[in-house]
Parts: sequence; structure tokens; C-alpha cells
Amino acid sequence: MVEVNDNPCSWVELVVTGLGGSIVKKQWVHNNDYQTKDCWRQKYKDKNLFFSAACFYSPEKSAKCTASLYFVLQSHNLEDIREAAIKTCFYISDNFSIPQDCIEVIYTGGGNGTDADAAASIAADNTSERGENSLNSDRAAAEMVILIAPIVFAGQPTPLMPLINYDLARQLVKDGIEKIDIDVYHRNYLIRLPNSIHPETGRYVIPLTIKELLYMYASAIVELSKNPRAEDSLILPRTVPEAVEWFSNLLEETEKEQEWQQRLRELLFKDGWQIPPCYRRLIWADLSKAQALEACRVISQFYSWTKASSDEVRHQLQQIDRRNRIDDYRRLKAIVGFAENLKFAGCEHPLLKRFCPAGKCFMAELISEYECPSLFQ
Repeated sequence: MVEVNDNPCSWVELVVTGLGGSIVKKQWVHNNDYQTKDCWRQKYKDKNLFFSAACFYSPEKSAKCTASLYFVLQSHNLEDIREAAIKTCFYISDNFSIPQDCIEVIYTGGGNGTDADAAASIAADNTSERGENSLNSDRAAAEMVILIAPIVFAGQPTPLMPLINYDLARQLVKDGIEKIDIDVYHRNYLIRLPNSIHPETGRYVIPLTIKELLYMYASAIVELSKNPRAEDSLILPRTVPEAVEWFSNLLEETEKEQEWQQRLRELLFKDGWQIPPCYRRLIWADLSKAQALEACRVISQFYSWTKASSDEVRHQLQQIDRRNRIDDYRRLKAIVGFAENLKFAGCEHPLLKRFCPAGKCFMAELISEYECPSLFQ
């Protein structure tokens, strides 16, 4: 029987994937419909099962939707992931006013926490990914997903949810939490279904408590993942007034930022848009892989911001890829997918600032015009 709670945003898509991550079948299911989930596990032998990060108000793609807040941590060393997950959970609790018993942790498999495992897997670290869904390796790479359900912070339907989550993930990275993947915030992101089997390890995708993260070594977590676990009793998601206030303020700030972005874009279009000099130089710069990926992010978002087609965005990223040998097709595809969240990165971005021409360029003048319009009258 389906247990329906008071949260109106409770529908997700169940997805089974095939070879290369292609989607084989989808089905709508209520979040608490464990019976349907169990039927899918039996039908597909528990393998390659996912659910959508987006949550819908009714079982149809056109329905209003929001999403859980989620953070994906990846490494070939499970002990590194365990430590990073602990830091992430405490950070969320301390900075987002979200109680620890409202934070869901899913260990999706991979890794054994030893240096030998990390060394054996390092060659595949950047090149083997999980099909359409994600950017991490299925070759025994360790991954944990930290989730906060919309009911906790009273998440409302907003197209800004991927951008909010992306900015929060970047905030965690900036504040020193390692192993967080920031390129997982596209519209169709999928998360492995708890108690399904990771096909590359033969172990179960299992929920964990923060207490287990604190007191269990990686080897014990691997042992725990050899069997399924009850997934409806480890956390207590509920509406938390402090978290609601935090998210409401965050959403308001993001909406104001988007209004600023929209006005700046109108000024850019007024006399015919052009590419800032820093972006032109960045496309042809010799960069490290990390810098090249960041360049792809800011360039894809800018081109989308100027209403360029996705084909044009991909063309620009291919130039950076060829010059800097990123060789990570699925990550680049995810970056293009996120670029629908339109944004000018800003003149203070470290990469753009590095290539800033002497004196003010036209973008700096547009920003000044927006902030002090009386000076230009």
C-alpha cells in the first residue's frame, strides 16, 4: 500500500537504464510507494535502477516540480568519501539550519577505502562514467549522495532549483569540502535507487545514518552493503521552520540575482551583443584540466545567457577540449545541460580576471550603467 504524506510534491520517476546508460523504461511512483519499487527490483533483478532528483506535484512531466537538495561525493577511496560526507552533513546542519536526522545519505557502491584500491583505480578516475546519469565511474568508484527532501525546507516549484543547488555545491567546495562533484545539476539527473544492486560491484546501494558514517570504517560500510536495508526508518524528513526561513531567504537572493542578470543582458542586447575580451582569450588559453573545465562552465553559461543555441555552446567547448585535452565527453555534456541556467560569471571570477584587458571593457561599462544609470543619462 502507498503511504501518502502531506507533501504535495511527492512523485518521482523510476528509471531503468541499459548499456551505456540509455534509458530502457520509466514509471511514475509516489515517494513512499515501496511496493512498486520492490516490483521493479524483482522485474529488473535489482540492477541499473534510478529515480529522478526532481519531485513532481502529479505523475506527469508537465507538472510543477521542485527537487531535493543533493550533493554527490566521488572518489576511488571510500574512506575519503566517508570523511567528506561527514563534513558535508555537519556543514549542512550548521549553515542551512537542517537537522541531521533530516539528512539522507546513500552509499551507491564502489571503493574499499584502501590505498591499494585507489591506486588500482586511478587510471580510470577521469574517463569512465555512469552513462547518461552521472559523471562518476562504474568501475568500483565510490560515491555517496547526500539528500534533503523538499518537505524539510518547504521547497516550492521554481526553475532556479538547479542553479541554487549548483551554487551551494560550489560554496561547500570553496569552504574546503573535497570530493564534491559540481557538474550534476542538470534537469534530468538520476540517483541510484536504494536497495538496488550496483552492477559493477554486485553490492547494494544502501542508506546510511550520520552516526554510521561517524563510527564505521569504510570496510564496515562495504560489508554492510552486501545486503539490502530498510530505507524508510533511518531519517525523519519533516518541515523545519528554521530551514524554511533559510531557503526562503536564499531563493529571494537568487531571484534578485537573476533579475540583475536579466537587466544586464538587456543592456548587452541594446546595441548588438558581443563577446567580452576575457572570454575570447579564455577560449584559446592553455589551461590545466581543472581550469579548462571551469572555463567550459563559465563560457557555456555566458553563451546560453546570450541565447546561443546548444549546438553553438557545444562548438565552443569542443575548441577548449581539443586545445586542453579534457577528454571527458559526459562531463562536458552535463556542463552544456546546466548552461540553461543562464548566467554571466562576473568580472571578479578568477579565470576571467586573469584575462581581463587593461582598462575597462564594455561589460564593466554595462555593469556600471546598470548600477549607476544616472551617470549615463
